[in-house]
Amino acid sequence: MSKTKLATVGIVLVGLVLIVPGLSAQEVKGSGSNMFVPEIVETFTLTDGTTVSRTLSKGFITADDPSNPLRRASMTCSGTAVAAKDGKPIRSAGTCDSVDADGDVAFYWWRADEKNGGRWGFLGGTGKWITVDGGGTYEPTPPWKDGRQGNNWKGTWKSK
Repeated sequence: MSKTKLATVGIVLVGLVLIVPGLSAQEVKGSGSNMFVPEIVETFTLTDGTTVSRTLSKGFITADDPSNPLRRASMTCSGTAVAAKDGKPIRSAGTCDSVDADGDVAFYWWRADEKNGGRWGFLGGTGKWITVDGGGTYEPTPPWKDGRQGNNWKGTWKSK
């Protein structure tokens, strides 16, 4: 997996974690997907040959449950991917924010730490997202020919 794809996958994964049907103190299990358009902001090579790519992606979230408050929320993510001299991914991580239809913002982190996917978790937010805690996993979907990328996600969360 390329470092750009790995960074984008991580960014997308974070997006999918935010899809929450009705927040309450009860544990919620959810799943869905998201799509992003990645833009490499900067790429540079370290003295040891390691390559670093910083990516900014914008997109939206979908949820398997149509009543989820983040269904079709807009999302912006940033992340950094590090790849070895031979191009093999080393690490990729970042953060995202989403704005739902009510204007509430959710913040979360993502990390690509599995061969073909990664993890995500909530960092807080505003309004209905201020006390949400939890996270899950994501897996990348095949990229579209026009450069868009996405993830399938699943997770568990609750209000604190």
